[in-house]
Amino acid sequence: MNIRIKGGQKLNGEIDPSGSKNSAVAIIPATLLFDEPVEIQNVPDITDVTKMVTILEKLGSIINWDKENSSLLIDNRHLSFEKVDKDDWSAMRGTSLLWGPMLARFGKVDFSGLPGGCTLGYRTLLPHYQAFEDLGVKVNLSSSGIVMDAGKAHSNSFWLTEMSPTATENAVSLAVTLKGKTEIVGAASEPQVQDFCNFLNSAGSDIQGIGSNLLTINGNHSLSKTKYRLLSDHYEIATFLALSVVTKGVISVHNAEPDLFRHINYIFSKFGLRVHYNKNTAYIPDSEKVKIIPDGEGRDFLTVKAQPWPSLPVDLLPIFIPIALSADRGVTLFHNWMYDSGLFWTSELTKLGANIIMCDQHRIITVAGSHLHGDTLEAPYIIRAVVAMVMACMMADGESIILNADSLYRGHPHFSDNLKKLGANIEEIS
Repeated sequence: MNIRIKGGQKLNGEIDPSGSKNSAVAIIPATLLFDEPVEIQNVPDITDVTKMVTILEKLGSIINWDKENSSLLIDNRHLSFEKVDKDDWSAMRGTSLLWGPMLARFGKVDFSGLPGGCTLGYRTLLPHYQAFEDLGVKVNLSSSGIVMDAGKAHSNSFWLTEMSPTATENAVSLAVTLKGKTEIVGAASEPQVQDFCNFLNSAGSDIQGIGSNLLTINGNHSLSKTKYRLLSDHYEIATFLALSVVTKGVISVHNAEPDLFRHINYIFSKFGLRVHYNKNTAYIPDSEKVKIIPDGEGRDFLTVKAQPWPSLPVDLLPIFIPIALSADRGVTLFHNWMYDSGLFWTSELTKLGANIIMCDQHRIITVAGSHLHGDTLEAPYIIRAVVAMVMACMMADGESIILNADSLYRGHPHFSDNLKKLGANIEEIS
């Protein structure tokens, strides 16, 4: 799918963000832990959820997806491996989130394909394997896939080797079924991990320390039928706020989860922008003008660096790049410490006239003040990178086309339609 965008549009209006994509792709696999039907509400209609639903249905799940009401009713009482093939396991990186629930459900599993995902560069799965081994799982990794055996799995206290949300969720999935107490030190605390743990607790699990980096799981509690509503997607909330800034409009974002936005709002403030709240609705007034505020301490530039939660999520780093470019003047250093190909796509923005310097595989420098003009861009398979391209094209004069923008719909349901409702001149083309 390609997208045609006419620049110079001011976006205004109100919007309801979708449910959290990262919560959905973790909680849907966790329903494998249940022998009773589970209802998940506020489920986003995105391709990653579609892929996960397809895999569960091949496993034998009976799923009723009411897209109009954004709910999933999942019945996992009768499951088998017979219809799942290698292509299913490698469909997206999120399939790794099936590992913990399937080990808990089946004891021994043979995954004939490794997870795929964004083109962000090397993303190790070793923290998952180590966490399972710390819980007594035998892991055998080969070129043809992974075989894991949880026959001797046991509760334990261990350090997670990387503060990974997906590794944390996998370890928790298995630990809730194990007798005794498990402690995970260095656990991830991102909103989706909090959502995931709260979901399991709503069904009878005993997980303590949610929102911190020390999780204590008192395992072997039976899980009961539950109905659970996902958090709003904090990535999408931030995206709409950023779109309002670069188009010089005002977008009121409802269900904006203000308690989760303290550090994200701090990053906005480094560009002279203050996020306002009317109860649970967030907005940035159009009177707020972008200005780059240097770090101080003798530096004349601003540094924006993604770090583990509760700091700026690495997936949100791209949306601040067009904001930096929209200022009248100033220099910003962006640092993506996590992914060694996470910023290469920014070279496409130079086609619009953006002044961007690639320092190395993890850092770029943007220099504000350039006049942007429309052009044709080639999208990477990185959700927020494509969002950033859309933002930049909306800032540019004239018409732009973004080729192969399909990854937008991995994280943002009805993206073009939502922007049209806010006043954008945007069209999906073949």
